[in-house]
Amino acid sequence: MAITKTNFINFTRCRRYGALESIHKDKLDSDMTLEEYLSDEENEKYKEMLGTMFESTEDGDIDKTIKKDIQLEAMMEYYKEVEVNAGLYVEKIFGGETIYSLDTYRQESFDFSKNGIKYLCFVDIYNESNNEINIIEVKATTSRKYKKMDYSIEKEKFPLFTKIGNFYHLAKDPLLSKNYSKKVESLLDRFSDVGKYIYDLSVQRFIIEGYLRENKIEKNVNYYLAVLNDEYEYDGYTENGKRVFRKDKLGNEIIDLYELNDLTSMYGPKINIERQNLEKYIFESDESPCKLGVQCALKKNTECKYKPLCFKNVPEKNASFNYKRFVSFKDNGIKYNKYDLINEGYLKLNDVPESWLTSENHKIQRACYDNDEVYINKAKIKAGLESLTYPIYHLDFETLPCPIPRFKGEHPYYQSPFEFSLHIEKSPGVCDKELDNYVFLAKTNEDERLELVKELVTRIPIKDGGCMLAQNVTFEKGRLKELAAMFPEYKEELLQIRESGRDLLEIIDNNKELYESLGFSEYDVNTMNYYNSAQSGSFSIKKTLPLFTNLSYKDLEVQNGTEALVQYANYKNMTEEERKRKQAALVEYCKQDTWAMVEILRGLREAIK
Repeated sequence: MAITKTNFINFTRCRRYGALESIHKDKLDSDMTLEEYLSDEENEKYKEMLGTMFESTEDGDIDKTIKKDIQLEAMMEYYKEVEVNAGLYVEKIFGGETIYSLDTYRQESFDFSKNGIKYLCFVDIYNESNNEINIIEVKATTSRKYKKMDYSIEKEKFPLFTKIGNFYHLAKDPLLSKNYSKKVESLLDRFSDVGKYIYDLSVQRFIIEGYLRENKIEKNVNYYLAVLNDEYEYDGYTENGKRVFRKDKLGNEIIDLYELNDLTSMYGPKINIERQNLEKYIFESDESPCKLGVQCALKKNTECKYKPLCFKNVPEKNASFNYKRFVSFKDNGIKYNKYDLINEGYLKLNDVPESWLTSENHKIQRACYDNDEVYINKAKIKAGLESLTYPIYHLDFETLPCPIPRFKGEHPYYQSPFEFSLHIEKSPGVCDKELDNYVFLAKTNEDERLELVKELVTRIPIKDGGCMLAQNVTFEKGRLKELAAMFPEYKEELLQIRESGRDLLEIIDNNKELYESLGFSEYDVNTMNYYNSAQSGSFSIKKTLPLFTNLSYKDLEVQNGTEALVQYANYKNMTEEERKRKQAALVEYCKQDTWAMVEILRGLREAIK
């Protein structure tokens, strides 16, 4: 049996994964339809499990474990650019022979066999020079998460990674202080945001070292993680129509390299235990349920594909962990996170003992759920509405968070605006969906940010009064600040719009500082203004809009921000006719976002009459 690096990572999530994968593969390899397969006597016990994996249709069986990531597909060319630029950088600083390819099967590979299992991995970048092998794993993330990590000794802070020459190295704390050890331990957590990439490289090291032992090869091997430099600023330079990422004006390269020999070595014992578990899981296949945990990666992009089966008893709405901003509950010193709640049988919102609810918001939420009632603090909503100044400029940006900077002045994952919608509410409730709306949409994938800025400052003459309103205004404020830095000739107007910014969530949810300034009690300033159990703990516009209006996104061709950026990113792959249709759909989607805010305000006014 062959186990790739990806198999190793998935099979060691839990005992059950490998068994479910075997059942899944048996069905894929079968010539029978799902109905025939399920009617087979031997497969009767798998009926429920296979029902979550496959669906029988007139056109054949559909594999429901395949999750299509439309954003990943749309951005693939940019992810490939990351690998190409990492390869170029490695060639420049290491010399010697470098092997890398966008085609996995042309990359350098290693394998070895143990206990009847063949372990196999492909290497993103392989470099050999001065009788040393350098293994470089490329990840399309940024170095920011590592640069901001620090540890303290007697209240003095030190960076956890320090740059020496071309590489970042793990800092050494001769005292092995508790704080230092804790930070290093987070790097050795395969499920943490900082540890998962190091774990990936460590699995690769396990396989490479197995190959070297098996073939009696003695060479020094170094292990590196290549990521995007979050501080890099693209100068807009191109050659033959392609972006070229030279050193920026501060001397930054677009790629940062982290030397991880020590950390991957520290991971070794953990990975050996996982290897032993993996072999046990494979040879003693057990598909019965097991405890849920961080390995399930619930609602993350690494979410286990068998989640629907393992979470089949958990309600989609008002689950036990759907309390507002829930992290954990505590009972007699024992903490319960969302996985603990499910493992202990607390599945629904009202399964959680009321004695655990220490937050006033959680108590409000529970009362709404138990009594099927709506909570509304009319005085706070009224005061919040009266604090708005008119005209209200309801604003929403659509952006493309591209891994590789596309235009001059951008950084990796810069949220580059390509569309905005604006509804102008002249006085309370006075706003026409069509006549008082303006949408700017980039017509190409070229740089149209200046045109966007010109339209924005023309349409929002904030110096004459009023305020800009957005749902989660922090995002819009961030884009306005970046555009102000990018286009200094419009800096004053853009920053004025930013300063006037107000958040719709202040009115429907809460803003402690605002309501303190308006003289409300301590209880009021710490509790939400409105809650309906249909929200299931969320204040997203998709959850609040149905509470006040029959508007829906379901009838739109573009229904969310991910679909919007995918359509924009795919302009170049469309015919002219298709592009016009998709652009019309993008206009309608963005318009709906700002009109939704107008409608929610109208609904709130009605609710406090």
